[in-house]
Amino acid sequence: MSLHQTYFEMFGLQPAFHIDRAALAERYRKLQREFHPDKYAARSDREQLLAMQYAAQINEAHTTLRDPVLRAAYLLKLAGVEVSPEQTTSDAEFLMQQMMLRERLEEVRDESDPAAAIDELGEEVRGLFATEQRNFADVFAAGNLDAGKDSLLKLQFLSKLQRQVEELEEDLLGDY
Repeated sequence: MSLHQTYFEMFGLQPAFHIDRAALAERYRKLQREFHPDKYAARSDREQLLAMQYAAQINEAHTTLRDPVLRAAYLLKLAGVEVSPEQTTSDAEFLMQQMMLRERLEEVRDESDPAAAIDELGEEVRGLFATEQRNFADVFAAGNLDAGKDSLLKLQFLSKLQRQVEELEEDLLGDY
């Protein structure tokens, strides 16, 4: 293993948005066992340091490849496209949709059946997130990096909204 490998190379995967999650998990466990710092306790300081660096890189790579938003950003980075955290999509229709979804999220507690309202909203957001993931995979595979960048920006919005829906859902469950 080399510290200069891409995350995909490290896990023996092709650089693509859709990955074999079972193969990723299996390779992760194997790499964790192989490079666990405890296995290097009796070795030289240099070997111990390398083992710690490998373990950290393995964890970072695994986290990145498991998460669809981080994976999309990483793929774009490998292709030479940097996306800053301040950037946002210029798709006015998408932004309007996001505002409406966030308004619905804020109004869930006032619904006659908040649990049903959050379930419905959660289902809609999960569907939008899945659709945008397919869109990213398609445009990235076609080599359309500008569309891939815009799709990543949308994925970031939807991922954040999905987390907020899940947090409110947990909060509502605690109220019952």
